[in-house]
Amino acid sequence: MIKDYPNDKYMEMAISFNKNYKLKEVQKMLPTSVHQTWYWVDNYAKSNGYRGEPENGRWLLGISKPSPQLGEKLTTTKIKTEADFLNELEKTDPGESKNLKNRQKNGLIIGLVVTGTKKELLSLRNEPYVKAASLGAVVDKY
Repeated sequence: MIKDYPNDKYMEMAISFNKNYKLKEVQKMLPTSVHQTWYWVDNYAKSNGYRGEPENGRWLLGISKPSPQLGEKLTTTKIKTEADFLNELEKTDPGESKNLKNRQKNGLIIGLVVTGTKKELLSLRNEPYVKAASLGAVVDKY
């Protein structure tokens, strides 16, 4: 779909990975032209249990990366590693933190949200780590 958009747009895209990755791996494997904004943490149970309602923000865990334009103004913590994330999570949800610590060795990141231009996002096409992608907001470039 992205290739059909005009070149004067800035886009947001969610990517699901083919497996779990460590945060540092994700930061290194993506093209530098793609702006990483949010890392999706794997907090899903391994069972195939029925979910009685649609997924929404209260079920998702992630690590935000502030944009250069906003700097540190919107964040109160500086999470740079999985350990930093787990330490912060421990303060609000010790049970979830313990659950995630048990799975940390395989990497906690199962996807991310990126932003960029049409050309920048098309650089992710055919990358082996991309399992699926979903286009989000599309706005005019300034």
